Amino acid sequence: MFRLYYLLPLLIPLALVKGDLLGRLFHLLERWGARLAARPARVLALVAAFSFSLCAALSVIGCLPRPQTHDEFGYLLLGDTFAHGRVTNPTPAMWEHFETIHQIMRPTYTAKYPPAQGLALALGEKLGLPIIGVWLATALACATVAWMFMAWMPPRWALAGGLMVALHPLVLEWGQNYWGGSVAMAGGALLLGAFRRILREPRARDAVWMGVGLAILANSRPYEGFVLGLLMMLALVIWFVEAGKVPAQIVIKRVFAPMLVVMALLAVQLGFYNWRVTGDPMVMPYLVHEETYGIAPLFLFGTPRVEPHYRHLQIQRLQEDYLNYFESQRRSFRAVMEATGSKIWVLSQGYLWSYLMIVALLGLPWAIMRDRWLWFALFIGLFFSIAMLLGTWVFPHYAAPAAGLFFVLVVESMRSLYAWRVGARYPGRNIVRGLAILFVVSFVQIAVKMATQDRTRWYFQRANLIADLGHQPGEDLVIVKYDADHNPNREWVYNGADLDGEKVIFARDMGPQNQELIDYYKVRKAWVLDADAPVPALQPYPGS
Repeated sequence: MFRLYYLLPLLIPLALVKGDLLGRLFHLLERWGARLAARPARVLALVAAFSFSLCAALSVIGCLPRPQTHDEFGYLLLGDTFAHGRVTNPTPAMWEHFETIHQIMRPTYTAKYPPAQGLALALGEKLGLPIIGVWLATALACATVAWMFMAWMPPRWALAGGLMVALHPLVLEWGQNYWGGSVAMAGGALLLGAFRRILREPRARDAVWMGVGLAILANSRPYEGFVLGLLMMLALVIWFVEAGKVPAQIVIKRVFAPMLVVMALLAVQLGFYNWRVTGDPMVMPYLVHEETYGIAPLFLFGTPRVEPHYRHLQIQRLQEDYLNYFESQRRSFRAVMEATGSKIWVLSQGYLWSYLMIVALLGLPWAIMRDRWLWFALFIGLFFSIAMLLGTWVFPHYAAPAAGLFFVLVVESMRSLYAWRVGARYPGRNIVRGLAILFVVSFVQIAVKMATQDRTRWYFQRANLIADLGHQPGEDLVIVKYDADHNPNREWVYNGADLDGEKVIFARDMGPQNQELIDYYKVRKAWVLDADAPVPALQPYPGS
């Protein structure tokens, strides 16, 4: 398989040629970008449109993304719930047959996750398809990062950085799945951009934007958002206390009072959401799920829970796998170090895609000497990363709240690299332009990968089965059977917000208890599906 980093050695001879040999095209583009950057609103609109076009093109070139992970199905349930105009759903009749991974059935029926990503999917569903909401969220996130850049660097580099973020493979990946990343990145970018503006000139408007950023993080990545928000608030207080340039009453009036209002509204919103879902304003749906099904702690310093009674082997097996993974990280000091290294590797694979970012970061030492705020970005990123590594699991989208810090370091590094001059030559300028070309190449590579993906995978089979039944008259009940060694990460039993109104609903095989489900849904045609067959196919349920 061709790897993009095979092309990185080409940057060496590229750096040695005379600057104008890359052609007039880059020069014209840079001049046009410099003129456009003078109008911030147009910069944000261009970055958003560019990102939306890339995300939509990838889905059209390949195919509309099919959900495949537990998280994606959970977020789709949230989106469908909100699109129906509800905060949550009543517990369905015969709910034991519909229990599934990362969802709760009691006291209400919904996913365990915070609502922000679900709201984006609900918007997409209202516009025709949930994935449209993902494209819009990614476009908004890229524009928000460009807005953040404007407080950290010159406008034309904010424009270039926004376009680079839109092309970053990890961001493109977030634009092709349903489990998020973009929404949290937008919240973090609002927080970081408003922070720098407030230090420059305390204004209520920026304080409100900072509060909005915190609210988005609380509704998307609560733990990571809390860590980043706490670090930024501490930095804000320390700055005003030590600087002493702005009277305390002005800081309170223009910064902390508006932010407090936003935080009060956030507390009401979160309390209302929790109350509607769990019956208690102080209890999150995530906690209800963990108390009902979870046994592995969310953090390495936690203690395993007593294993509850599971009605379904697949849910039990997955939770036990989670517990085994947790315990494998704490067996010894060496195990802790290996697990930490593995988590760092997962994050680096996401953000340092094909090692392009390592080349882009070559200019970071000079950038840090030029701008002391990059030291601040490094320290905040370091503390944030330590807090993340305390979690049992780490994935690149978990770090999305602080993605803006990483991208600031990358763009400022490229800015220093661009100014690198040796006599009459500009090797750094050519390297930066070469990196821009490789980013475009990476987009083409991703598009080819999506166009040639294996359509025989189980999640394609599930989507095709739903489509086939959709063309048949009547409503259907599909009872899913699994083998004893079934992989719990290949879960078929997921449904929408309105089970009684769905054309096709999936239920778990519960042996003799299936009959009560068939009797309840007697107007539906009952099928049985062997999900672990080489080619899963529907068969009429015996005796139905």
